[in-house]
Amino acid sequence: MLLSLPLELIESILIRLPLRDIINVTAVNRSLKETVLNSHYLWTYHIRQRNLIVSADESANCLAKFVIRYRWVTQLDGFLDALAKQYIYFPIVDLDTDAQEIQEILQNRALCEIAYRHLNAYLSSSNRYTNLTKRYYARHLLTTLKQAEIISQLRKQQSSSVFAGSILVSRWVGTCLREPLQYPENTECIPVYHTIAEIVMLCRNRLNSNAMIEDVIQQINTTLFTEYGLGKNTEDFYNVDNNRVDKVLYKKSGIPITLAVIYHEVARQLGIALDLINFPRHFLLSFTSSTGAAMYIDCFNEGIVLSRSQCLQLCPMSTITDKDEYFQPATVNSVLARLVRNILAWSHSGANVLDNHFQVSLYKMLSHLSGDDKGTALSASHLSMNLAVQFTFLRNFSLPSNAYNTYCAEIKKREQDAKNMLSDKTLKPEHVTFSIGDVMLHKRYNYTCVIYGWDEVCSLGEVWEERMGISQLQYKAQQPFYKVLADDQTERYVAQENMLETRSVFIDHTDIGKYFTRYDGERFVPNAALSDIYSYLSSVST
Repeated sequence: MLLSLPLELIESILIRLPLRDIINVTAVNRSLKETVLNSHYLWTYHIRQRNLIVSADESANCLAKFVIRYRWVTQLDGFLDALAKQYIYFPIVDLDTDAQEIQEILQNRALCEIAYRHLNAYLSSSNRYTNLTKRYYARHLLTTLKQAEIISQLRKQQSSSVFAGSILVSRWVGTCLREPLQYPENTECIPVYHTIAEIVMLCRNRLNSNAMIEDVIQQINTTLFTEYGLGKNTEDFYNVDNNRVDKVLYKKSGIPITLAVIYHEVARQLGIALDLINFPRHFLLSFTSSTGAAMYIDCFNEGIVLSRSQCLQLCPMSTITDKDEYFQPATVNSVLARLVRNILAWSHSGANVLDNHFQVSLYKMLSHLSGDDKGTALSASHLSMNLAVQFTFLRNFSLPSNAYNTYCAEIKKREQDAKNMLSDKTLKPEHVTFSIGDVMLHKRYNYTCVIYGWDEVCSLGEVWEERMGISQLQYKAQQPFYKVLADDQTERYVAQENMLETRSVFIDHTDIGKYFTRYDGERFVPNAALSDIYSYLSSVST
């Protein structure tokens, strides 16, 4: 009966069937099998439905393309599931940008584009209550892919342009701040290269071919600071965006280092070679005047030209002496590293809710920019120890082999201790009143939270108990304590007597997908990784 219908009608019926049923149809008879396998319309539809399309030319061999790309997507989902099992024990997710799985994706343009499309589909879903775990690790995998791409571009660039490197630093920071992650496009808030080209053109049109260097600098000052309106940001000096050149060009205000980077690029495109000077508490550019004297440009003060002695007066309250090292030309990587350290200092201020992830990501970038900096390596090692997570990027630093081996041994021990603290709980005692996935209200501090773990008694030790005043509670430390994600983006450890049942709401915490797969309107449903730790959950109907 079905085969008597026109082919167009058969295909219209088939595209409404689940993929499993379409495969079953091929077992009915040879005619239906050939119809299914040779249907361009059917497989083009499924390619598009699953975001597997790479280019507009999908005219040939649609079934083969679908099978290959569907296999890629299935492998990606399997990788996300493996990450969920691996990182359930650790406070942060630190994927290795040099890992084989990451490099395989990046080296295949078609696979890379499919990966971005598929992973972004989780993030852009209109239903934020489902696929929470897939969405959580899709974000981390996308971030790692983008960061690996940035590192690759940084290596290819060979430190040729401080401006181009600064754009890569800004993109890197964008991955930490959860800005959109696309491929191959980038999402600067302003077309930076076009903006610079326009400024350069204005300068060039007003300069004579035999203009002296002082004339060029004067013209850059007029165009950049007076006409374009670039200026200094003194009201919000420590804002992270002041270290991102695309944001500075957009807001038309910045700090000495980013203003100098922009100025340096304009001069470079005009054929003027300026040196970058990592001056203490400031940033300068230097050039040799037409008379042969070394002069310095203060971009934070509209490009004023200074002598060496005048530069020392920029920090009148400091104890700076006339040291030659302060006036030595800086390498591109050292300037980029200074940008990253500025942002790292901002993250330490507590203003950033992504604190640990943010700092780890910045240390990762520094490992590629200043691998010989032992101070940065030591700080990153301390953070790793505190979090009990091994940072694979520490191998990029020039650490003595014995020191690195000692670090690896110690961190492995701490990782195992962290896993032991989450030992398998096969039963839930009756005195543990509340359940994993319950939405609760803190009796004293009035924040809403969701439970993702519990201990029968307090397990954080006497020092923590004393600091938190646990002895003042009615049941002190001898009561269940719950691990919760709070609606203020914090993670807490709360005594049972301080917990109250409340009207269920969705807790929009950045780590919600680490522990839960969906929210059903009443409670959060634990994912497979959390259910492995609290194994009694596997027998509880969800």
